[in-house]
Amino acid sequence: MLKKITAVLLAGVMTLACVSALAENVKHERVFIVADPNGAVRSLTDTVRLENKDMSDVLADASLLTGIENMSGSETFAREGDAILWQAKGGDIVYQGRSDKAPALVPHVTATLDGEEVALDQLSGLTGHAVLTVSYPDSVSCPALALTVIPLPAAGISELITEHAAVVTEMGQRMLVGWAVPGADEALALPASFTVSFTADHADLGWMMTLISSDPIQLVCRAIDAKVDIDAQAKLDETAALLNALKDETSLPKTTGKTAEIAGKLGMLNSALTMLDSSASQLADSAKELSGGAAALSKGISQAAGSMGQLQEGLSGVSENSAALNAGADQLFQALLDSAGAQLAAYGLPALTPENYGDVLNGAIDSLDSAEAKAALSGLKDQLDQVHSYVGSLKAYTGAVDQVSAGASELNTGLQELKKSGSALSAGAGRLQFGASLLHSTGTQTLKNSILDAEKTTAEQLLPYVEKDLPELLRIFEQTRDQSRNGGYDLRPEGMTTVTAYIIRTDLR
Repeated sequence: MLKKITAVLLAGVMTLACVSALAENVKHERVFIVADPNGAVRSLTDTVRLENKDMSDVLADASLLTGIENMSGSETFAREGDAILWQAKGGDIVYQGRSDKAPALVPHVTATLDGEEVALDQLSGLTGHAVLTVSYPDSVSCPALALTVIPLPAAGISELITEHAAVVTEMGQRMLVGWAVPGADEALALPASFTVSFTADHADLGWMMTLISSDPIQLVCRAIDAKVDIDAQAKLDETAALLNALKDETSLPKTTGKTAEIAGKLGMLNSALTMLDSSASQLADSAKELSGGAAALSKGISQAAGSMGQLQEGLSGVSENSAALNAGADQLFQALLDSAGAQLAAYGLPALTPENYGDVLNGAIDSLDSAEAKAALSGLKDQLDQVHSYVGSLKAYTGAVDQVSAGASELNTGLQELKKSGSALSAGAGRLQFGASLLHSTGTQTLKNSILDAEKTTAEQLLPYVEKDLPELLRIFEQTRDQSRNGGYDLRPEGMTTVTAYIIRTDLR
């Protein structure tokens, strides 16, 4: 069983040895340790492989090991203090040595029986509720992955409850497999130990094997750095500035990359919303002016209709002075044109004359989009056409008093109809004013405010993540990456990366 467990751990070591894909030379360490349950090292042997990727004739190394032996061939080395020069002749070098330097990570094993601390070798003679804890004190705060395997006896252990561990069975042999990540940042809340509780009945625990290495963590951090080729903190600062601007409803800051794209699109959206709301407000104001003008026009037509009724009564004396009557009719028609022109002058129409009013009003009708406004102006033009026709008829038949009176009656009727059209125009303009005002107050203004409020709320919700949580995660990553580079046991030569794995046998008796 010991051979099988050792083979599994060595397979893990070989996997670690193959993960590096750097172009520089690599120093692979397999540190074999025998320790007691308290973490005291009884023996330590470090097997080192210098991977000569450059195929150099001479490899510069540094080591604190003593009793160095070449395990791969007959290559020699010269040593001066900690510096070592190997005559590699283009190949790799594998050597072995010993050291009394205490490793950073050696597991400690403690046990309690019915709540009282007990030595592990005493469990074989006792019964009760036992709790076994394996911890990995880290003297240099170097994050590492730790995996421990404890063969369980065939009898004497029952009702197991594990924390950060599991029991596996292979070919009838039960093994407790526990894991931890000692040296990790406290914010990650990763375990630095594992625990198993069980009912002990003369439980005989002999030994355990542990594999510890920082290199998987370093490999992951290196891969992340290679994939994320940006200044993460600068991006977080830019994002925070953008979110604060949205929250405070101020101008969006200048940023770069994806943040700039988002800021640009938000700026375009907000500008479009502002323009839409402003246009709706201007439309409401224009509709209000149109309504006022239409009301004034309707009032003027009503006054003209009243005056025409009085005029009809006086037409009976027209026959005695036809020239004066014709002149009065011309003045009346011009007064109507002036009254209508005064109401329409605000819209850029020229003064109305008997010669141009038809063309002017037809042009205005063609330029309007509103069907109601078209109908109103068409009615106005029709009435003015009737007045114009009446004046012409009056001049043609001034000699016939009866015909003049009949014409005056027709003119009065036409003005009454024109009065109705003026009232309809005023009512339509009022409805247009109400609709334009409603479009602004409950339409575009509500849309703009809703979207801006949504942007503000979203920014307020995201800011804690961008200003606190994500920077904290970035700090943890950078600290973990930097600390994981210090996971080697032996000295680290300049220009070499180290890949180190500790294989630790702990005797529990």
